[in-house]
Amino acid sequence: MTCPPSCARIRERAVARDARGLADLVIALSDAERAETARHLPDLRDELRGFGGYGELLRIVGAGVLSGPAATAAWLTRREFADPWPRLEELAGVLATRPAGWQADVAARLARKIRTPDDRDVPLALAVLRATGATPPEHDPLVTAWLRTGPADDDPLLGPLLPRIFEAEGVGRELREERLTPAPTPWLSRIGRLLAAGRVSRAELLDGCLRRFLRGGDGIGLRFFVRLHEMLDPTPQEAAARTRDYLRLLPVAPGPVAELALAQLRRSGPLEPADTAEAAGALTFRAESKLALGGLRLVEGETDGATGHPYAAELAAALATAFGHASYEVQGRAARIALKRAAALAPAGQILAEAVPLLPEALGVRVAGRFGGEAAREEQPEAFTPPPLPAPAAPGPFPEPTLDVWESVHTWVDGERWLAAFVRRAATDREGLRRTLAGQFGGHPQVHPQESWVEVSDWIDALAGQVTDPDPEPASASTGPEPASVFARPEQAAGAPEQAVGGLEQTIGELLEAAWSGAVRLLGLHPSAGRMGGSRGGPPAGWIGGPLAGPLGGPLGELLAGAMGGPPAGQAARSQPSLPPADEVAPPHLFLLRRLHEIHRALRAGTLPPVLLATPTLTTGHLDPAVLVERLAECAAVDAAPLPADLAQALLRLPRGRHPEAAGQAARIGSPAAATAARWLAEGGLRDPETHVRWSYLDGATDRLFDEHEPAERPYQIRLRPVLRAEPTGLEALDELLTTRTRWSWFRSRGLLSWWPSLLPSHREIVAADYLPDVLHPGVAARWVRNLADADGPAGEAMALVLACQVARAEPEAAALLVRMAARGDLPAEEVGAQVALLLRRTPHYQQRPIVGVLADAARQGAYEAVWRLLTRLLPALLPAPGERARVEHTEAVTLAADVAAWAGARGPIPEVSAYATAGGRSRFARACARLHDQLRHGGPVGRGRVHEGEEESVA
Repeated sequence: MTCPPSCARIRERAVARDARGLADLVIALSDAERAETARHLPDLRDELRGFGGYGELLRIVGAGVLSGPAATAAWLTRREFADPWPRLEELAGVLATRPAGWQADVAARLARKIRTPDDRDVPLALAVLRATGATPPEHDPLVTAWLRTGPADDDPLLGPLLPRIFEAEGVGRELREERLTPAPTPWLSRIGRLLAAGRVSRAELLDGCLRRFLRGGDGIGLRFFVRLHEMLDPTPQEAAARTRDYLRLLPVAPGPVAELALAQLRRSGPLEPADTAEAAGALTFRAESKLALGGLRLVEGETDGATGHPYAAELAAALATAFGHASYEVQGRAARIALKRAAALAPAGQILAEAVPLLPEALGVRVAGRFGGEAAREEQPEAFTPPPLPAPAAPGPFPEPTLDVWESVHTWVDGERWLAAFVRRAATDREGLRRTLAGQFGGHPQVHPQESWVEVSDWIDALAGQVTDPDPEPASASTGPEPASVFARPEQAAGAPEQAVGGLEQTIGELLEAAWSGAVRLLGLHPSAGRMGGSRGGPPAGWIGGPLAGPLGGPLGELLAGAMGGPPAGQAARSQPSLPPADEVAPPHLFLLRRLHEIHRALRAGTLPPVLLATPTLTTGHLDPAVLVERLAECAAVDAAPLPADLAQALLRLPRGRHPEAAGQAARIGSPAAATAARWLAEGGLRDPETHVRWSYLDGATDRLFDEHEPAERPYQIRLRPVLRAEPTGLEALDELLTTRTRWSWFRSRGLLSWWPSLLPSHREIVAADYLPDVLHPGVAARWVRNLADADGPAGEAMALVLACQVARAEPEAAALLVRMAARGDLPAEEVGAQVALLLRRTPHYQQRPIVGVLADAARQGAYEAVWRLLTRLLPALLPAPGERARVEHTEAVTLAADVAAWAGARGPIPEVSAYATAGGRSRFARACARLHDQLRHGGPVGRGRVHEGEEESVA
């Protein structure tokens, strides 16, 4: 089809990307030219697809030539025309030249296409509405989308859209983060400016808030409107004019809205008796104690000095409702008002008499004595006697070594079993070992080049590959990465041509390997991806290995492979395992990798001993001293030197204390390794290092320590720094393990956190210290903490903090962990309490009630003495803050403390509790404090295992 002159001119301007000129051209078209261009729009679109930004240019053309509003709206919102930087000014200018009715129709259609505030067509729809002056359609997503754009104070859409925020669904959620303090946030500030300028009406805003409240909704959806109402701060006259609306909110509105309504009713002046009775009945029906007490205050004020009140029946009904409230404080207050205002309520005494059974027994007896009725009899619960602590469970024997666990070698027990069986079979039956591994690993384990090896399963692959496809030890051994290119072929070790290109080959190989490692990090891949025997961290087999040969294949691939020193396409390369730098992984992680690395090097060099020294004999990771001596003797008998890191690990796994008999037997063996073990056994092994925890936080870009600069409010990001100071041992692997702690890549070490307790089973505090950077987020698994609980050694500040996090998170095993350590007698209860208190004070993630639940479970399982010691440090943090009203969770904490103190026979005051106990008061919290105070001072009274709602108290 021949393109008419108008289309040719449009195409010329579009190819030149002249949006302004294109808009002027389209506006100047005649009606006939518009119709002709509209017919050729599909062809024009096909021609311009190859030019960048063509979509916005075609939008401009369609806006000027299409005749139907529906077709125009569909054209403007075509997905293929989307552009991150749309030319809305030119587009809106073209639309503004079309007939007014047509503009309004298109604008409304564009607005109705909006579904969420993030829709790509939101800027277009708003720009068209502003440019055309069309009335926005009643479409809720349009309102929320407009709100999110944060319009200016002179936005022409403020007039038509601002009143709709009170009706449109989703507005409350969109503006839920708006606040008045410390300074008004954008929308509240904007409305305040409009109000001050007289551009919006106070009455319309107040009425809008009330309409929104009366429509219903949850607290989050209404939060913005509550704050807007607070900012408007109605005068008493404005509040009085809206009394009926505020009364309608009291029964069912969310708590903050009902509190707002009650406050406005109070400031509007004295209510009519009928309104007071209505409000009291609505409020005493509420579950929230604060609102129910507000309703009781209305009853008390209305009946003050009255006799035979005209609305006695309604007021008595409000009191009767409060008699059955879940809060004992509300019940007690209602009973006191009924007795105190008996004269005013006398005409409705029967209503109160019928509600007497709803009260606790002690309160019911008093009210029945005045109004009649029969108080309910409470069943007295049986006194709870906590059980004794369970006997500590003895650790089981370590399972026998075997190669059959090759699929689960990433777990510490099966990993140790596999290594022990591998070394034994390598010394006694190498050919049988090769056949077994070939069957398990499918012929030849795949080992791929990578920067450093951090997964146990990578090293297992390498060991299996070394047996099934041996690679001899090079002349100069190194503990770091191999210096030669990972793509070099063994047959190129000699020869002039190979030497001539060797430097180039090494450089290219190293660059390509670095490029692969960078790609892995950029894409967020993890070296451990894939199952054992598969690719874990390096480039795939054949990836330019020759790096271009694999993907290219064929003769060219073969040529590139030969030129670059790589294997032919499709043939995997072999790289030698290498250790990561010390600052990339945690010290226990690197210690474990050193053991694996030395086994591999010894296997290649043919110096592997007949047995590993460090294989545990108990499931805790401990090693029997006598078994260690037997293994040392076996190595000495064949003149094989034990591996250094294996010896260090074996020494760390010995039980704490001196072992003189085993020391004498080891000294008689005569080998250097046995002499080292003899000294270790005789002197009692590793001395406990000094450990400490330092809390730090980010203050802007500055990392500060809590003990040097306490923040004014809870900081956003907290870090825990382990501090460890140990005496040198003279053993290189051990001294590296006990070095000063620095930051390392926790992402790379997380896969092996489960191994760590087994590496230091007699020094759990060291492991706990190394868990600290991970303990707040994402957290240390309960099963790892259980292994630490079963380990040995002092449990200091680090171990206490690890346990405290389990308690603060209310992990399912938290109570069992406390009981487990209390049964062994090594629970640092006071320090755990102090650390839980710090978590509550310094972090926003933990709630008080779940913590109290964990402690209650542990106490009822027999750990009540330990829980009491813990509470002596934690309880002050569980009490109300200065100026804070006591809540249910505070009462529950003190009630638990009183129970546990009674079971443990505790004595000695807690000043914070004594202050509440001696201040008096009739609330349940005050009575719980008094009960605990009496127990700690006199040893009683403690009759029952909890504070009961029917306990005797004065209600006069």
